[in-house]
Amino acid sequence: MPSYFFEKLPKLIKEGEPVIICESPLQERYRILRYICQCCSNLGTKCYLWNLGQEIIKEVEYSNNRGVSFQDFEGYISTPVQELKDYFRILKFWDNYQGGGVLIIENLHPLISANIPQETQFFLLSEWVKSNLLNLSFTKCASAPIKCAIVLGSQVDLHPELAAQVPLLTQELPDTSEILIALNEEAEEILPPKFSEMDTLCIAHSGVGLYVSDFIKGLKSINFHDDSSEEIAKKLLQYKINLLNKLYEIEFIPPPSVPLGGLELMQEAFKKFKRLFSPLAKAYKLRVPKGIMLVGPPGTGKSHSAKVCSQILGVPLILVDWGNFRSYGNEAETRLKKLLKLADRLNEVVIYFDDFDKGFAGDDDLARRLAGQLLTWMQERTSDVIVIASVNRMEWLPPELTRAGRFDYLYKVDLPNYGERHSIFKLHGSRFDERFCSGDPYTQEEWRRLLKETNRCVGAEIQTIIERAAATTFCQMFPQDITVPTDGELPPLEISVATLLEERRQINPLAIREADRVESMRNKADLQALPSSKKDDSIYAIAHVDIFGD
Repeated sequence: MPSYFFEKLPKLIKEGEPVIICESPLQERYRILRYICQCCSNLGTKCYLWNLGQEIIKEVEYSNNRGVSFQDFEGYISTPVQELKDYFRILKFWDNYQGGGVLIIENLHPLISANIPQETQFFLLSEWVKSNLLNLSFTKCASAPIKCAIVLGSQVDLHPELAAQVPLLTQELPDTSEILIALNEEAEEILPPKFSEMDTLCIAHSGVGLYVSDFIKGLKSINFHDDSSEEIAKKLLQYKINLLNKLYEIEFIPPPSVPLGGLELMQEAFKKFKRLFSPLAKAYKLRVPKGIMLVGPPGTGKSHSAKVCSQILGVPLILVDWGNFRSYGNEAETRLKKLLKLADRLNEVVIYFDDFDKGFAGDDDLARRLAGQLLTWMQERTSDVIVIASVNRMEWLPPELTRAGRFDYLYKVDLPNYGERHSIFKLHGSRFDERFCSGDPYTQEEWRRLLKETNRCVGAEIQTIIERAAATTFCQMFPQDITVPTDGELPPLEISVATLLEERRQINPLAIREADRVESMRNKADLQALPSSKKDDSIYAIAHVDIFGD
């Protein structure tokens, strides 16, 4: 196993390190126990396990036939608990134990964290546990017998006192080579014998972003039939999407297929960024931009633009509500750290932070820590991750976030002009009225009136107008429910300009309702951001519209 975690652990044990803290996800527990057992077997020493669930020590062994097996260790006798620290008397026992071996201790990570609640009992218990671990760490001995305590658990945020004295190993997400090794070990039980090395590599590559245990579990859950490696990879991708969405509370989606009306300048930039993924660009030491910020009023299509970027680049998209990190409290930094590690391992991916500015509205310590963590990652990362963030109010952001080297490009996503509104109407109208697909259902005069009446409407509001007009048209066509024709021939749904105008009259656009706030957002974006749209040169441009007409 080539990862740093699996290379370093046996070296530390062999060198006589008395305490090692290991961070590993729960789903990898069996693989870690198996690996530590194998290390102990190679070093000729015993392996033991203790956790709160059993409060006794088990001797752990591994064999190819039986897997991991457990036997009672009679050298440790559990006694009645009189106070909280008695639950962890295992630390005192191991300190005084005259024998050797490797003892795996679980359930300690919450007590050795840097962020311990100040409730008296829990705080004192934490201090007791840390003191005992430090005492153990001072007994380093390079001579036989080996005596090592491995503190194993997930999501460790190590206290500075321990971090200075005790080595910490973190099991990172595996790369393709590590997944390939694990897959080859179990290929006979999982994959059809007909698969070549290239087929196996294709499947392994689709598992990047998963831990090995999750990857193997996902493969075993797939009903192969006569599927090719590409078909298996697609099924595994769907499994990965569902799992990552649950584990990270994000929306992870493959490159979408979405249309976009307008924003030509920004789309041209996305096409240029795609070229920078190529090996030729890397040979010239060129890189993709670290960050792109989309600035503008709500509803102008910033979220949709991130999906278009993912589509143009042909890479997956991770959608994240940045403001939600504040609701995680003390866990916010840990969650962000895990998310950024996932993005790094996926490598070529777009990560989109929606409502980025809202996370800094309070200007509190948590917002500053999260910003600092993100800035450090953006500055130091070497992966080809593109960060896109949508912002309504730039004044809420820390100034250091918007300097070059963090967010390399700032684009103003403004209210759509006449030509863009025409494109948006056709885009959404085609979902209901087939005339929009095959041609243009309205005359130029009708379009000019419709576009004039929807001035200062954003794309989301135009979409709502069309959807409501389509529903109104349907109800007018069918006052009562009828049976759907068996031949599938339905009368066409034709949305009239009059119906669209009526629905427009029932909506008060945000840019009119909150004119001062929206204009403030637009003006500040003008000062700092690049335009995302070309000058309107359509036949419906304001220069071609009769402003004195109806």
